[in-house]
Amino acid sequence: MKQHYLKNLIFTLVLLASLGGYAQQTICVGAVKNYSVNTPGSGPAGSTYSWVVTPNTFAGTITGTPGVNANSITINWGTTPAGVYTLQVTETNAAGCPGTPVDVTVTIENIPVNPTVTTVQPTCAVGTGSITVTTPVGTGLTYSIDGTNYQAGTGFNNLAPGTYNVTVKNAAGCISGITPVTINAQPALPAAPTATLTQPTCAVATGTITVTAPVGTGYEYSIDGTNYQTGVAFNNVAPGSYNLTVKNPAGCISSPMAITINAQPAAPTAPTVTPTQPTCAQALGAIQVTAPLGAGLTYSIDGVNYQAGTTFNNLTPGNYNVTVQSAGGCTSGATAVTINPQPAAPTTSAIIFN
Repeated sequence: MKQHYLKNLIFTLVLLASLGGYAQQTICVGAVKNYSVNTPGSGPAGSTYSWVVTPNTFAGTITGTPGVNANSITINWGTTPAGVYTLQVTETNAAGCPGTPVDVTVTIENIPVNPTVTTVQPTCAVGTGSITVTTPVGTGLTYSIDGTNYQAGTGFNNLAPGTYNVTVKNAAGCISGITPVTINAQPALPAAPTATLTQPTCAVATGTITVTAPVGTGYEYSIDGTNYQTGVAFNNVAPGSYNLTVKNPAGCISSPMAITINAQPAAPTAPTVTPTQPTCAQALGAIQVTAPLGAGLTYSIDGVNYQAGTTFNNLTPGNYNVTVQSAGGCTSGATAVTINPQPAAPTTSAIIFN
């Protein structure tokens, strides 16, 4: 009787062979493994080895050099389903005497299914993304995005833009296929907008803001940071301060352009005037505007022709409407003035003597 060693296990055998591996082995579906006798040739020269896998659900292949009767073989377990199998080797010496078979129990574990994941992409405000494994999940499973470092948690946070290969490993060490995931680059902010303004006038109390850049499909615009529209024009805008922003298709919002819509220009007050009426000696009159006075104001007595001077001379008798116009084109209410006819000279018909 002689002893044969199966690595960590000692078998007392009355045969000529033992396996150079563990008495129990756990592998994954589809694994390719090498097996060898740990003391080949310890018996008489010319021994051969018979390798058998049971039960018959084994669907792999056994190869060896120079053949399947060699003392060292390779088993491609192929499509052999998960389960418990027995690998047995029997040594037969040159005289045809077989030894006692030596067994190894091989447990085949399923490979986890390829993971499914959800991703959170970077946003305008957050430059990193995240990956969360949704299946498979369960006790004993660990997860990796680089094929090296595994963790029990299903979430991977603060991921820089790039491509990641997500895999799942079970308690037996079997690793799933790869699910590639791309974390996109952080979306860029739109450029700060530019715009043209139409300010209120004497006749129109509101203004207009028109965006000139950036423009294009997918852009939206706001003057209050809340309500966005696809059109570039904001009409009927009341006087006040506004922050014009642009939002791109990714939802990123530009820095603001500060805009002020001015108050509607005020019309001048109705003028006060001093008329000079015709006299017996002077057939024409004059009108002198006394208020309002100031730079940029012009004056008219017909509502059409305006002058900077406040005096209108050589006016024929009649009715005049005096108005004042500001530099912004706003016209006051009218002050009505009448230039009277020239007074008639008295008529003496005769001198009477007493």
